[in-house]
Amino acid sequence: MIKRQTTINSIFRISGTGLHSGATVTLEFLPRREQGIAFVHKGRIIPARYDMVDDTRLSTMIASEGASVSTIEHLMAAFYFSGITNCLVYIDGSEVPILDGSAWEFYQGLWKAGVYEFNEDNVYLKVNRPIETSQGDAWVRIKPLNTLDITMTIEFRTPVGRQRKRVMDVENAFSIINSRTFTLMEDIEEIKKAGLAKGGSLENAVVIGANDIVNPHGLRYRKELVNHKILDLIGDLYTSGYRILGKVEAFRTGHHLNNLLLKELFSSEENYSVY
Repeated sequence: MIKRQTTINSIFRISGTGLHSGATVTLEFLPRREQGIAFVHKGRIIPARYDMVDDTRLSTMIASEGASVSTIEHLMAAFYFSGITNCLVYIDGSEVPILDGSAWEFYQGLWKAGVYEFNEDNVYLKVNRPIETSQGDAWVRIKPLNTLDITMTIEFRTPVGRQRKRVMDVENAFSIINSRTFTLMEDIEEIKKAGLAKGGSLENAVVIGANDIVNPHGLRYRKELVNHKILDLIGDLYTSGYRILGKVEAFRTGHHLNNLLLKELFSSEENYSVY
């Protein structure tokens, strides 16, 4: 567990294709003294913070003064797992590249860049009392605990069905980092009609067919799909600006509910303590 604020030790770049835009995008990662993760696009600094979230329909998008960056959740999870609290990310497009559909390549880049530690703390946010948000039969809640403990349940038609997983040692859950995004085959046509998923392929997403997984090599892990939902949740929670300590339970949650949970958490200073 990290003790103080950190940044990367060297500058590096990553390029790839945007999942929805299909455009080639390059990210340049720079050390940052100021606390927090922030993107720089069109000359605007956009803090990767819950109150800057502008759209959560198929990914987490942040926006400020006419500039926006979408699909930040996998990269935010990579920052969490690599222990980086402060970083500037210059991006020449409006969407973070999907790469292989997981957070692994981002994590590898950050790990190779190394970590520089500052003297300042205020890294952790401890939940003081239970918080919950829901929409229909989907919900996510968090209650006090001295570590981050996540239980996620997803539910789809066959061949996925219901999957449940609990991760008590989130800091070292490498199968979470390496689990890919996924979609139902039946939803792809509608997504493409909306002008999205232009960069999607079997190379960067798990596709669930009527009776089986469409990808030739199948799944990386038996519970890869629920793993990825945990990855998304961790990335969204890191837009709090802190490493959250609490027991999280979620059922069919998504980016919208994850963001609402943070808004409710920060609605009163009595809900949390920072150290």
